[in-house]
Amino acid sequence: MSDQGKPRLTAETRQGLPGSFLDLPTGVTHYELVGDRDAPTVVLVHGNAAPYVTWDRTVAGLVDAGLRVLRYDVLGHGFSDRPDLPTYDRSLYDTQLTELLDALGITGPVRMAGSSQGGSIAACFAASHPGRVSRLALLAPFFDDLPGSGSVLFRIVTARGLGELAQRIVPDRRLADLADAMVDPGAREALQPEVMRQFEFEGKRRAVLANLRGDALRPATACYQAVKEQGIPVLLTYGTEDQKLPEAQMRRLREFLPDLEYREIEGVGHLAHYELPDVVTPILARFLAG
Repeated sequence: MSDQGKPRLTAETRQGLPGSFLDLPTGVTHYELVGDRDAPTVVLVHGNAAPYVTWDRTVAGLVDAGLRVLRYDVLGHGFSDRPDLPTYDRSLYDTQLTELLDALGITGPVRMAGSSQGGSIAACFAASHPGRVSRLALLAPFFDDLPGSGSVLFRIVTARGLGELAQRIVPDRRLADLADAMVDPGAREALQPEVMRQFEFEGKRRAVLANLRGDALRPATACYQAVKEQGIPVLLTYGTEDQKLPEAQMRRLREFLPDLEYREIEGVGHLAHYELPDVVTPILARFLAG
C-alpha cells in the first residue's frame, strides 16, 4: 500500500469536510470552536489512536457545563496538514497550538484535556508556557516509557529506508485499527470509519512515520516536572482494560504528581472518554469547570 494516487488536502478537497480550517505558519489546521465566547476555554488534544473525532462524545457535555471548547487535529492527523518533514517533534506540536490560540485570539489562561500522546502534548505546552494553562486533565496520558519502543521491531520500522518500506506495505486499515483501543464493539464500530477517513488523503502514512521518529513519544518527565512546579491542578483518568498503556505507567505518574486527582474507569479501554462518555464527561466537566 502507498499514498500514490490519493488526493492531497487542499482548499478544494477540504470543502464539505466538517469543522473549520486556519492557514497557520506550521500548516493548515483543522479545528472546531464552540460555546459562549465569554466562557472559560478548554483545549482538547487527541492522541495517536485517532484524530479530533475522538472528542465527538465529549464536546456537548463540556459546553453544557458552561465551557467554551476548542478541539483540533494535531499536524499529521485528521484533516490538518501533513508537513513533509523527517520528524514531527514536541517543538512542532507546541508551535502549532501556540499559533492556533493566537490566531483565534485566545490569550488568557486555558484549561486543557489531553488523551494518550495528547496528554504529553498538553503537559509540554503547559511546561513551555507558564501561566497559560490553569487546569490539566490527562486521559491515559503518555508519560515516561512507550511500550515496545526499545524493541527490535520498533527500531526496524523507524530506521531509514526500512521505515519507508514498512509504511508502503502495511495496509491503511492496520494503521487505523482500533481493536486494542476500546473494549466495546459498538463504540469501536462507530469510530473506526471516522478514523479511516484521514487515510483517504496523501501524506498520512508519511506522518505516522515522522511522528514515530520524533521526540514526541520519548519520556516526557521534564514536562510533568514543570507542571508540578507550577502547581497546576491535574486530573488523571485511566480505563481498567487499557491495552495501550500499562497501569504501571499511570502508577508512576501518580507517584510523580502525588496531589493529582485520580479516577479509574471500570471496564473500558484506552479511549474511555469515547467508549463511556456518560461516565467520563461529567468527571471532566466538573474538574475543568473548576
